[in-house]
Amino acid sequence: MTTALLIVDMQNFVTDRINQGVEMFPHNAIDNMRTILEIVRNSMIPVIHIRHHSTEEGSLLHHSSPLSQPVKGFEEKQGEPVFVKNTSSAFSSTGLLTYLKDHQLSTCIVIGAVAGFCVTSTIRAGADAGLKMTVIQDAVISFALKDGEPGAKTILDVTLALLAADFATVVTTKELNEQLSKKPKPRP
Repeated sequence: MTTALLIVDMQNFVTDRINQGVEMFPHNAIDNMRTILEIVRNSMIPVIHIRHHSTEEGSLLHHSSPLSQPVKGFEEKQGEPVFVKNTSSAFSSTGLLTYLKDHQLSTCIVIGAVAGFCVTSTIRAGADAGLKMTVIQDAVISFALKDGEPGAKTILDVTLALLAADFATVVTTKELNEQLSKKPKPRP
């Protein structure tokens, strides 16, 4: 098996922003992520969790903050590794690349938050490292910037267009499900 699912930064800060009314897009992204997580786990594809923790005490993403904890339903299951980063890219401050190489994983399916920041940084760094990167366009969350401009959809559209131009394959949840249903399931 050469494929793994990377779940980037699905932590309570995401739902906190949504609950505060920050514009987000796509509106069904979290439901799509849950669908993908179930499909991937049922397909016996390895799941890797990426979490952002700030080293700064008092930060919303400091490990002691409730907002740094995983969103309900995105907790790791037994055997699923968690890489904790303190940079935008999951590759810059973790042993993720070594782990992927050691486990002969050369393709990464990426879902999570936030599209214009940690998701794009992770995808670009993975592509630069020679990995085949796939991003699920309706399973990554984009937020509007501080004053609402540009909006969440615009940021997502531009981010995905740039990633598709040179760094990743961009597919929908439905397309991924169709691709995975065609592959024979590995034996445990």
